[in-house]
Amino acid sequence: MIRACSSRMPTRLAGRYASSVLEYTIEDLNPDEVHDVVFAHAAMQVTTYATLADAGFAAKVSEGLASRVESLLAAPVCKVAKSARGNVLGLGMVVDGPEWWEMPEADDFVWPAVTRYLSTLFTMPGTHGSGLGKALLDAVLPGREAAYLWTEVGNERARRFYEREGFAADGYTKRTTGWGDMLMMRMVRTQPA
Repeated sequence: MIRACSSRMPTRLAGRYASSVLEYTIEDLNPDEVHDVVFAHAAMQVTTYATLADAGFAAKVSEGLASRVESLLAAPVCKVAKSARGNVLGLGMVVDGPEWWEMPEADDFVWPAVTRYLSTLFTMPGTHGSGLGKALLDAVLPGREAAYLWTEVGNERARRFYEREGFAADGYTKRTTGWGDMLMMRMVRTQPA
């Protein structure tokens, strides 16, 4: 177990905001729990991209569940945030990039100056704004380690979060044809911010 944390988080109840405490731990992926993590990851992706991806996205995510098990188990860094009751609240994963889908399609493509790739950082919708995303990011990239990531053009919440954490768009975009048909932008953090 990496850490146990709690965070004050406003919760909307019947038109009012009440303060509640989000209690969670961030741990290395337990291979015995990989299937629970895969299903939670899929749910977080489908929810996050619901307004950005094409209509076949949820089915495409469902088709790829088996291959996710292998990817998670093979990742050099994979951290899982869990609630006090053991439910998956978030997932962060770092791999050595680039991945197959990143291969250049244009002659003017330039690889990022760093090779650590933040391939996954998701939290459950009810935890947004609680500090859990930052805690997961710090767990998978300690010391504000240099890395790059891809995020969807149009996902302003994610873009602002990554900018606060020292990432900047480097001008490269790529469309995820066959996987939601979303326009992605690359962001890079080259040194501790």
